[in-house]
Amino acid sequence: MNHRERVLAVLNKKLPDRIPMDLCESASFINDPAYFALKNYFNIEGEVEPFRRNFTANYYDPRVLQALDIDFRHVWLKTPTGYQNTMYDDGTFADEWGVVYRLLGNERAIVKYPLLNADESDLDNYPWLDPYAPGRAEGLAERAHDLLQNTDYAIAAHAAHNYGFFDTAWIMRGFDNFLVDLMINKPFAKRLLGKILDIFLGLHEVYLNAVGPYIHMIAFCEDYGMQNAPFISPELYKEMLQPYHKELFAFIKKKAPQAKIMFHSCGAVYPLIPLLIEAGIDVLNPIQHTANGMDPLKIKQEFGSEVIFHGGIDVQHALAGSIEGAEKEVKNMIDTLGENGGYIVAPANVVSGETPPENIASLYRTAANYGRYDLK
Repeated sequence: MNHRERVLAVLNKKLPDRIPMDLCESASFINDPAYFALKNYFNIEGEVEPFRRNFTANYYDPRVLQALDIDFRHVWLKTPTGYQNTMYDDGTFADEWGVVYRLLGNERAIVKYPLLNADESDLDNYPWLDPYAPGRAEGLAERAHDLLQNTDYAIAAHAAHNYGFFDTAWIMRGFDNFLVDLMINKPFAKRLLGKILDIFLGLHEVYLNAVGPYIHMIAFCEDYGMQNAPFISPELYKEMLQPYHKELFAFIKKKAPQAKIMFHSCGAVYPLIPLLIEAGIDVLNPIQHTANGMDPLKIKQEFGSEVIFHGGIDVQHALAGSIEGAEKEVKNMIDTLGENGGYIVAPANVVSGETPPENIASLYRTAANYGRYDLK
């Protein structure tokens, strides 16, 4: 099988010749120091322009993906023509949503929640971003068409926005405030989520008008889990968030019916998995097995007939430790999540800047050699 055939086999719940491999998907970027170290490890010369700025992972380099024999290539929605974050003298900056951040090492810290003190009447007057602003899809159709016609890679669309419904709402409102809204200020919460849905629908319309016919998977990233439990109960998710997921995912599937929806959430989200499947997801990422209740074997047995698994390779300990530990981790995940197919190898989250390049190379070398199926 070639790269695309291998991925499509898994996405359609058939057995591939080997485990497909992904990197630099929306949920598995490489922090800049690790990217440069990996580039040097493979003796790759020449620079690429960052595909985004003011994040901790800003580079997408197809030469690195080729060196690792990654089965995917990716496309992403752009910012409007001429857009730049608003930069302030104290080093902070505001994004399109009006959220103000400061870069602290390898993380972005929020320093201003723009809707912190808002009420329902303020939502109509807020300067929401324009999803139809010119330039967002510039060149995307041509790039996706070229990847489809002139390469054998599977094509994955990055998330159309940095955060999902829950994340965007609390980032604008303040975490404590939005949790209170979900419980006792539900009209405000629903009005806010409705505003976010309108923007998400617009962004996906622009995005999928350009790349919809060409992609095989599209990511949606949102975090619902702490290390020990979900942030909200399944009942509250079903009442307050799931309807918005259902509407957006139905829209995506109408615009790109062949594309599978990959849903990313870190943390202990086991209680939410049936509801996420009900909402319309096809691929679940990352299976953070270091979190409470996220036993890969149990999740594979319970949900393996309904969703494809993507990720699973622990970035906190295994990938950041020894080569032997990284190899053991890959084999364990292939044996568990990859039994009888249904699994795409990838890091469970963004690869930290301190991760040795040898470990990343070993991850994919081991997956390619160990993750083979007997198609006979």
